[in-house]
Amino acid sequence: MITINGKSYKTMADAAKHFGVSAKTVRDYIKRGIIPEPPEVRQGLRVIRYFSEDYLKKAAAEIENHASSANKVK
Repeated sequence: MITINGKSYKTMADAAKHFGVSAKTVRDYIKRGIIPEPPEVRQGLRVIRYFSEDYLKKAAAEIENHASSANKVK
């Protein structure tokens, strides 16, 4: 979790822990379009992707749907 201007934001590492996968896997899910791009917040020159509770719930459902679809193909 990172705090910017007194507000806390969940990071990629927090999302990975929530999903039970690595941060690399979360980045791969985003890159492949399995889950949408998360919102971003600026901190100086840095742009940080953050993962709200609503986002995590929706993304978890997308991951589950993707896994179910992949299992049906096998």
